[in-house]
Amino acid sequence: MKYFLLLLSLFLMLNTNAFSQADVKNIVKIGNELIEQKDYEGALEKFNEALDYLPSYSPALDGKANLLILMDEHKDAEKLIVKAIEKNSDYAPYYLTRGKIYVLREKFEDAIDDLNRALDLGKGEYGNEFSSKVLVNRGAAHQKLFNYDAALNDYSEAIMLNPKNSEVYLYRGFLYYQREEYDIALKDFNNTIDLDPDNPFAYYNRGMIYLKLQKEDEACDDFHTSCELGNMNACKMVVGTCIDL
Repeated sequence: MKYFLLLLSLFLMLNTNAFSQADVKNIVKIGNELIEQKDYEGALEKFNEALDYLPSYSPALDGKANLLILMDEHKDAEKLIVKAIEKNSDYAPYYLTRGKIYVLREKFEDAIDDLNRALDLGKGEYGNEFSSKVLVNRGAAHQKLFNYDAALNDYSEAIMLNPKNSEVYLYRGFLYYQREEYDIALKDFNNTIDLDPDNPFAYYNRGMIYLKLQKEDEACDDFHTSCELGNMNACKMVVGTCIDL
């Protein structure tokens, strides 16, 4: 009888743990969905709830760190992800997340090291979309270090891996703009707008190219759109350049 009760207790414990992990996974999924809806406070509640169940659950820790980045709490995000790496140093997404933090905090060499690590650990496990995100961020770090050829290679490879990533066209377009290759930059900003019609930076950057190409009407249309989407630099361009047009 005691043996039976012991087995029953073990069975219930295993099933409770299995249910808990499945439940936590679902909570993290809801958190990510709330991020897409820009409900950051709601998402934070969900990630904290998941971590109350499983404090070392890597997707929840990584999700919370990325959320803190979106909330401009970069130092807190870095502290969280550093502790997470100490507990699980082989989880590739952690290095992508810390790489993003280092880019934002202008630690570009450290960012490249982490992003290289993310690529090595994530090879064959996380798919093209993950690798594309890593390459976009590594390209941004290279661009900030004026390694333009390395940045261009990373952006172009990222596009090959995931042509639907609107952000990489924006970054590569700005790189082409810096190199005064306006026609190619224009195509990249058009691609960003096709994939993400509410991206204010794409309209603003395309407007700047139209100015360079002496297409003032098209430039002002883009500045107006960008301003309406919340880009204050575009609003300044409307006042300074387009007010009489």
